Amino acid sequence: MFILKEVTKAILNVSVFLLLPLVVVTLITSKVSLGGVKSFVVLTGSMSPLIPQGSVVYTSKQNEYKKGDIITFEQNGVTVTHRVVNKVTENNSTLYETQGDANTARDSGLVPSANIVGKVELFIPVIGKIIMFLKTLPGFFTLIILPTLIFVGFELFNIRKEIEKEVEKKVLRRMSSNG
Repeated sequence: MFILKEVTKAILNVSVFLLLPLVVVTLITSKVSLGGVKSFVVLTGSMSPLIPQGSVVYTSKQNEYKKGDIITFEQNGVTVTHRVVNKVTENNSTLYETQGDANTARDSGLVPSANIVGKVELFIPVIGKIIMFLKTLPGFFTLIILPTLIFVGFELFNIRKEIEKEVEKKVLRRMSSNG
């Protein structure tokens, strides 16, 4: 029982102090740029196997993108993360031809520089699935409220134990001074 309690406590500590800040930063950077970094959840497998569905990509704006770069861009109201396969200059404007690694055909239409959110600098698999689950009520309860309540419960238990030890010491001192 003691080992199970300690393992549970260790898992909660890791999740609260390591995973939670990563999730919070990801949630913030999904809405606003933080230090030039913006994050997105990859919803399809078009960049598999390199970037699996459910990953989170972290992007940063660049002055220029080159063939082979993985970029995130807006296309018809949808955010897409694909690889640059060709760079085209038309009417003094730079356009990019893109394709998902898992796709057999290149994307229809060229991507203007203005539509590019940024180059993918880092991606973390699975975190996107956690983020999407966290945005639901059961996910918020399961991943935020429940671990927090368990963590607080463990701490209250430890405080109670310390109080009991102090009371026991005082009782022993009184008994030894009276006897």
